[in-house]
Amino acid sequence: MPMRSLHDHLLEYKGKDCYVEILIPWLKENQNEVDWLCSFAQRAAKPIPKASDEDLWHLYALSRVLELLILRFQKSRGDETGWSGPDISLQQFDLFAEALGLHVEYSATYHPFAHEIVELIPISSSCPKITQHHWSGLMLGDMRMLRAGVSLSAPPAVLRPGIADSSTLFWAYRRKNRPYQDLSQGWGSNSSWRTRFRRDYKIGNELYFNVDGTEDLMLGPADLLNDEGLNREERVELLVNRSFVMTDKPYDDLWPYDDKIVWTIQLEQNR
Repeated sequence: MPMRSLHDHLLEYKGKDCYVEILIPWLKENQNEVDWLCSFAQRAAKPIPKASDEDLWHLYALSRVLELLILRFQKSRGDETGWSGPDISLQQFDLFAEALGLHVEYSATYHPFAHEIVELIPISSSCPKITQHHWSGLMLGDMRMLRAGVSLSAPPAVLRPGIADSSTLFWAYRRKNRPYQDLSQGWGSNSSWRTRFRRDYKIGNELYFNVDGTEDLMLGPADLLNDEGLNREERVELLVNRSFVMTDKPYDDLWPYDDKIVWTIQLEQNR
């Protein structure tokens, strides 16, 4: 598993030029990985391309590599390891992503499909505004590979301070700036790599969240509570944002991984 090997090398690396000493040599030796990603991005879709468990494991391995690389761009809130992450610049991160065949984006208008909240500044304006990109968003064809990390200014009535920027981030392997959880946690070092990647897609004006989920949140009564005491609105909030952004309920032991939904919405074209 070349991606797993790269992940382990990044954890072990103690040097000061990760891009030159680790990433570039890995790219040269693993062109087949780039070819596979390009092939996956071009699969026929009706509207969503099929993916096997092995495909989802493969994508998950890449996501773990990317989440290690973006640690460098996060402020620590008490990471027990004290590790800053691989020594890499934002430009080098983008170059590596492009070499993998990923599309790098810095979209100007906030949307939870495209952005992860790193920092939230309460203001009285009517809508959220991005004040800083900490790392770029990445797409593999029509599929979201990584959301951009951003600082936002937003009214508390839209994004609640202490919730939107501090509650547990689900479908996340590792962060320094907030609690995180994904399905790899609690398994052994080998079994954790058999975690299925969450697939979100933007196709035209349709946004598909967690397409491999089994519970369509558009079906069933809106006021019906699930086993965790969440109604449909709260489950949609958790699914779309990958965390709570307004709901003030316990978030340490939730299971949003089966939920899915499709939205029709017009997104601003990426710049």
